[in-house]
Amino acid sequence: MIGIVLAVPVGLIAAQLWHRMVDTLGTRPVRSVRSLGVPATPPAVTSTQFTSALGGLTRTPIRPGHQVELLIDGPATLARLEADLMAAQRSLAIQTYFCEPGDVTDRIKRVLMEKARQGLEVMFLADGFGCNLGSRYDDSLRAAGVLTATIRPLRWYSLHRAQHRSHVRAVIIDQRIGYTGGFGLADKWMPDSTGKPGWRETSVRFTGPAVTQLAGAFAVAWADALGELLAGDAMFPTPTDSQAPGGAAAGLLFTTRTYGTPVPERYLALSLAGARRTIHIVNPYFIPNNEVRRWLKDAAQRGVDVRVLSAGPDIDVKWTRWAAHTHYEELLQSGVKIYEYQPTMLHAKSMVIDGIYSSVGSLNLDNVSLRINDEAVLLVHDSAVSATLDSSFRADLEQSREISLEEFRDRPLTHKLREAFARIIRDFL
Repeated sequence: MIGIVLAVPVGLIAAQLWHRMVDTLGTRPVRSVRSLGVPATPPAVTSTQFTSALGGLTRTPIRPGHQVELLIDGPATLARLEADLMAAQRSLAIQTYFCEPGDVTDRIKRVLMEKARQGLEVMFLADGFGCNLGSRYDDSLRAAGVLTATIRPLRWYSLHRAQHRSHVRAVIIDQRIGYTGGFGLADKWMPDSTGKPGWRETSVRFTGPAVTQLAGAFAVAWADALGELLAGDAMFPTPTDSQAPGGAAAGLLFTTRTYGTPVPERYLALSLAGARRTIHIVNPYFIPNNEVRRWLKDAAQRGVDVRVLSAGPDIDVKWTRWAAHTHYEELLQSGVKIYEYQPTMLHAKSMVIDGIYSSVGSLNLDNVSLRINDEAVLLVHDSAVSATLDSSFRADLEQSREISLEEFRDRPLTHKLREAFARIIRDFL
């Protein structure tokens, strides 16, 4: 009898783990990019054909009318964010994947409570896996009038949902200002008492039509958490309220689990095929699957300067770095240059191609982000924004160590053994 009782949850959990494996490996990969008509090759990122194709393939229209501000590291991001939150007049919406108790979350809580008491519509949405603040935190927010929710809480009977994390970071202020990136609400993004810098991060603050797209991503997640669909002009203002003439062309890429070809892979395939001169990638969990590696190698072999900056020894999850190392030799042999950041944990996720097209968001270059998680990435087609991001990239390289093929081949046997283990699980990371 006991065996029958235990068989039900064990069987359910096994079925849900199988579901995760199918999700990770069972999508239809993008094999190549083929151009129909003119030009005969995939459109360059500098062309209008590229932005048109990007919008059609990813459901992310690239529109003018944006002011885009790059924020480097935790102190700059928190200062700008707090000022915008305090200046809010109508509504605030925050969605976070990662948070933990500390000074940062206390500061955000005080602002949210104050604005809710002033009568603003304030919403706080936390991921059920990455955000661990405890019930008292939520109770304090709710007592002040903040609407709170948790998306996909961890339950043994719903692992198939819990394994599809909402990895999105989103802040929407008065439906006029948006923030996204890889940031979390935690003290680890701030310098510590010894003066060691916090996690290296790149975030983006923007105004323009993409704010409505970010609000849509938040509303989708809110509906997932509570079954409540948000609408109205407090959530989705009319275009005339959000769009100013001129400004950078941009769009908010929001991805969720889908069958067929994953949207992030469509975005990356087209973007990397459209490079003609440079590809500069910053990503902490650089575990590219077969397709992404092929696109990077193809770019390097056709003469594009491909450089990847990833996390170094200070990475928070060691085995992801071991898994990344299983791909280094193949990429280095093809001409891809790889660097590892040294001062602290690198957590930024950005890309610049040919000095005109760039992205900042939550998307990691691993199978979980590419094929399973919900992600948000601001895509920007603007030379000034790309130049600023490229300048930051080059400054980071000065604090990084380039990995040479010869040096990598001579790494210690203990490293190779760890990587052999990581090779078994890398497709599930």
